Amino acid sequence: MLRVTSNGAAEEALDVPTPETQPPDLKLIPPPRASRAYRVLPPKRDVGRWLSILGVALDALMIALVPGILVVWSAFDKNQSLGDSYRDLDRRLAVLYVIVAVVMLQGTRRRGRLTPRPSDLLGQVAIALAIAPMVTAVLTWWWMPVVDKRLWVNLMLVSVPLVLTGRLVMFKLVQAVRHRGYDLEDTLIVGAGSVGRDIAAAIEQNPDCGLVPVGFIDRFEERLSHPLVGRPEDLLAILEETDVRHVILGFGGATESEMVSYVRECAPLPVQFYSVPRFFELGVSAGQRGFEVDGFAVSPLGRPGRYHRLWWLKRTFDVSVSALLLLLTSPLFVLCALLVKLTSKGPVFFRQERVSIDHVPFDILKFRTMTWVADPTRQAELAHHSLKIDLDDSRITPVGRILRSSHLDEIPQLVNVLRGDMSIVGPRPEMPYFVDQLSREINGYANRHRVPAGITGLAQVNGFWGNSSLEARVRLDNRYIENWTPWTDLLIVLRTIPTVLGKRR
Repeated sequence: MLRVTSNGAAEEALDVPTPETQPPDLKLIPPPRASRAYRVLPPKRDVGRWLSILGVALDALMIALVPGILVVWSAFDKNQSLGDSYRDLDRRLAVLYVIVAVVMLQGTRRRGRLTPRPSDLLGQVAIALAIAPMVTAVLTWWWMPVVDKRLWVNLMLVSVPLVLTGRLVMFKLVQAVRHRGYDLEDTLIVGAGSVGRDIAAAIEQNPDCGLVPVGFIDRFEERLSHPLVGRPEDLLAILEETDVRHVILGFGGATESEMVSYVRECAPLPVQFYSVPRFFELGVSAGQRGFEVDGFAVSPLGRPGRYHRLWWLKRTFDVSVSALLLLLTSPLFVLCALLVKLTSKGPVFFRQERVSIDHVPFDILKFRTMTWVADPTRQAELAHHSLKIDLDDSRITPVGRILRSSHLDEIPQLVNVLRGDMSIVGPRPEMPYFVDQLSREINGYANRHRVPAGITGLAQVNGFWGNSSLEARVRLDNRYIENWTPWTDLLIVLRTIPTVLGKRR
């Protein structure tokens, strides 16, 4: 059992309760700031930042040495023309090559908290440095004369071993710093069972991964090496109070569906979650972004939706794409509006209240495809059930049938995107009545509103719309949110083209 001493420290008493005798409420106790003998100094997050800056500087230094090495090399080269090309290498070209190469190498630097071994980076570094001369040549074609291709090849051949040497120096430096208690991030383990305890011991014995266990979260307490600070349902409160930024999800007393809900509640916090994949004993890997420690695969979870570090690009993408599409389709937009107006009475646009991000309602715009009813009450009733209407319904106008089947009725939604009500890509918006109903009936439905509603989405390009499975749509929408990247939006837009042309799944 945990108790708090007079100085506020957490200690573990010998009378450990069993799950049956566990008190109903565990007192939240912040994890101690030092939990292992080698941590003679408190963790310094600033040290990690300086190490990252030093790593970039070392990459730049190693690459900057390359042109000078080639010039010296050319002095011993019998091929005088090649030697002249080295000696005449424009300084501006050399500086630009260094900048481009350093930028290209950023993706090979770290995997979260883990600094990879240089041997693990050979392929990635070689590819990055092979592309760097090509990018430099493209950027300088208008002011630089043609450079001998052998120069670019030799730049890469010399750069790779130099960069890997610098990475080896950084790897040893990070090891030394972390073994002395610096650049370590406090980490909570969710799950106090055998797996959780073994993971805690593994990362404690391997400070190279940059994490150090300081406490457990679970619904039962055993004889643990670190204090039990609360239950899984209190995860948000625990993280807010302790300022811990790293959490490893082991196998504890909470079910997987419960943990999904608790982790999603913590999305606004700057916390990195890691998961231990099921059946890791059978060889399930941690993926390219993860790492392994003493036989445990540990996979970092991405920041979902709007908490992704590149989320600002989504709005940029939405505004640019919607403006361009409105411009390109403006003749078609005007034609559709005229056809709707001239073939049936009523307004050109159909407006209906839908729900977008954070359950905020907005009026979605479409070209009207049904006959207009003057009675407002009757019209509202028809609009309420408009989603369940088939193309052969008698209330759909001839022009409306064409607009619906071709999806041209949704062109005005580009205006919604420009106004910020919607996004190009996202979960399809639903009416408030159905949102309330389906949120109660389908697990995870409300989580779809963590991002703006979209014109198209992962569910739509996989053939799920209309009368298709709502459960499948919810799964696909939430998967899109959890795995969002700018590249994902672009791929979904491209996949929407055959979908609009009538190809389903």
